[in-house]
Amino acid sequence: MKTIILVGGGHSHLHCIKKSQHQEEHVKWVLISPSRYQYYSGMFSGYTEGIYSLEETRIDLKNLCKGSGCDFVESTVLSIDPDQQHLLTDKGEIFTYDFVSFDIGSRNDSMEIKGLQEHNLPIKPNYRFPEQIGKLHNSRKTVFIGGGAASIEMALSLKAWMVDKGYEDHSIAVVHSSLLLEKAGSFSSKKMTGVALSKGIDLHQGRVTKVEEAKLYTDNGESLEYEEVIFLGGPKAPPLFGSSVLPTDEQGYLLVNSYLQSVKYPNVFGTGDCATLQDFPDLPKNGVTAVRQGPVLWRNLTGAAAGGKIIPFEPQKRYLAIMSIGDKRGFLTYGSFSLVSGWAWRLKNWIDRRFVGKYWE
Repeated sequence: MKTIILVGGGHSHLHCIKKSQHQEEHVKWVLISPSRYQYYSGMFSGYTEGIYSLEETRIDLKNLCKGSGCDFVESTVLSIDPDQQHLLTDKGEIFTYDFVSFDIGSRNDSMEIKGLQEHNLPIKPNYRFPEQIGKLHNSRKTVFIGGGAASIEMALSLKAWMVDKGYEDHSIAVVHSSLLLEKAGSFSSKKMTGVALSKGIDLHQGRVTKVEEAKLYTDNGESLEYEEVIFLGGPKAPPLFGSSVLPTDEQGYLLVNSYLQSVKYPNVFGTGDCATLQDFPDLPKNGVTAVRQGPVLWRNLTGAAAGGKIIPFEPQKRYLAIMSIGDKRGFLTYGSFSLVSGWAWRLKNWIDRRFVGKYWE
């Protein structure tokens, strides 16, 4: 009997759990997650705006595992010993595996900003998400740090919620050191800047250097007051791998090969935001990548357990991305192309509901 342990209920692992209902008898599947519920990041903005209920945004991992014949353990993995093939959890449990896969996401904080950790409102791990959005709803002065999709989408969704509730005196600001949506190209960046300003988002270009109680400072001498501050300036590596002997990249992400295996330990796998592909180090850490890695991970975990064939993951050069900008309108990008429309939001809504619905038991 081979034991495959999945650590974290991320996009790739959801696919494996669902497929494990067709598992071979010689394989035992175990999922270890800190929460019974996995909240789908693609619907964070819609929940923030009040479009989705909490239940619509989450997947019940315990029920999903039960229906698939997978053991569910509600714990947090604190350390891994890849030589002894042991995992230690926060409850003092020790699990032994033949194969292990990590899909634990990333952090949203930064050690480079003085004082941020004391005052940041982290929405990751994502089981903290509902409570934190409640705090944002109660904030009369909110500052988002970061100019990427996650930051601007959450800012626009919160603004739409505020307007709907009649909270005209509540301000929302975005502090960004680079152009908004810089990776999408100058055309999309200018368009998103126009959208944000038209919605009443206060934009401040600069790098945040220090965060104090109720006030933050940027490198151009500007200071901003806040009630809640949230860093969404790009993913940061989870601390788990930095405290182990597993090879990581310079930022601390688990380093894997094209087969999604650790470059040193072939029975250790990693996908999604917590891992970096050695041959594609600049591959975006987003849900699109994680979802596409799911079938490859499943094939490779089952193939490795059976001593059979495994296959490489081949990243897409371009992919479709849709952000919600409030009022059921979407900002669609594909390469350097972008557009704003209601049908883009409807497409996003259909994709997101369909994804979550696959894992409801």
